[in-house]
Amino acid sequence: MLLFQHKGLFASFQYPSWLLEGIAVYSADQMGTSFYPRKDETYQAISRGNFVKPEDFKTANEDRTKLDVKYRVTFIYSEFACMVDYLIMKDGKAKFLEYMNGLLKEDDNNKVFKLVYGYEFDTFILDFKKFASGYSAKK
Repeated sequence: MLLFQHKGLFASFQYPSWLLEGIAVYSADQMGTSFYPRKDETYQAISRGNFVKPEDFKTANEDRTKLDVKYRVTFIYSEFACMVDYLIMKDGKAKFLEYMNGLLKEDDNNKVFKLVYGYEFDTFILDFKKFASGYSAKK
């Protein structure tokens, strides 16, 4: 709702879809409810090679991505919620809010991410996947 308030309906569609879904599932604490996998189940699935690239979300490439999970859509949303959780855990909520606010002014995710976090979004993805493998190994 805050995004609609600050950017308007049309502009909110420019906000990264993966991030909108990740924030929604993270904020609602939906992982582990209904058909949504728990956080540890999501990380285990990622460590087994299940992963939808954020830029492929809601594209034909998403449909071509092979996933070995029980509920495809809720896994994808939980994956994105884990990415949000990881960003907040790693660099703090203030930095994450700076990233979100930056995307209200500039719709280039890669540019805003690098400006806020100081490294490329692709590097974050690699780091996150490595963390996911380590997370599931600890469980």
